[in-house]
Amino acid sequence: MMNRRQLLRNIGIAAGLGGAALTGLIAYPYIIARAQKELMISGSVAVTRFVSLLIAPFIEKHPHVKVSIQGGGSFAGLVALDNGGIDLAMMSRDLNFDEFNLDLHSNLIGIEGIAIVVHPSMNIKSISLEQLDGIFDGSINNWNSLGGPNKKINFYNRNEGSSTRAFVEDVVLRGSKFARDAKTSDSAIDISNLIAQDPYGIGYLTNKNLSDNIKAVAINGFEINDKTLLLKLYPLSRDMFLVNKKSANQATRDFVRYSLSAAGQDIFAKHGLTQVSQ
Repeated sequence: MMNRRQLLRNIGIAAGLGGAALTGLIAYPYIIARAQKELMISGSVAVTRFVSLLIAPFIEKHPHVKVSIQGGGSFAGLVALDNGGIDLAMMSRDLNFDEFNLDLHSNLIGIEGIAIVVHPSMNIKSISLEQLDGIFDGSINNWNSLGGPNKKINFYNRNEGSSTRAFVEDVVLRGSKFARDAKTSDSAIDISNLIAQDPYGIGYLTNKNLSDNIKAVAINGFEINDKTLLLKLYPLSRDMFLVNKKSANQATRDFVRYSLSAAGQDIFAKHGLTQVSQ
């Protein structure tokens, strides 16, 4: 078992550095102080939240490996991988037609669901994706349009910069804009608490932020659960990928293998991802 000093050295932590000085460099629960050369990972901020959880246990098993992880976006990560600047690209979508080439291999490591949540007292069980579009852009503003009470819909939105907000805007609104009177928050926990106190509120949260104080409604008749996410029946989900070159070094291959191992998948599942490997 590696001692703490060796572990901290391998992930490049620097005591006394504040988070503001390390914008974009994430390795929760540790902070990367400088890029290392042996295993460099970059890309989607959404995927970073999960992949960073693997770094400490991975280094415990592979103490000779130094790891650097950085956000920046799916496309930026893929460009860096293609240019040889990093070893693994994190993507919250699969490679598209233009990006695909025979030298790249995308590894699905988990699926994150985005739940539509309301107050537990709301008598709405399912909303269509089209109705959700109307709620979010403001064209549907009363619950009676959905079979609910004659009350104004209070929409709670995430602030700009949230990767979950960007996903919902892309999948649900598809070019439209969020309603101007939406109440915004920079925290999923805040939104959960606000809706728990508002009988006429609605918002969206990732799986890991669901609680008994709010209710997730079905979308197009499908509830959010592991089965509907794996079968691609629930429409608000994003696949998490690690992409590597087929000529990847051994450390890269070991990290991908660990992300798909029982230990890695268990870490993901405990933090809200649906497992894709046993």
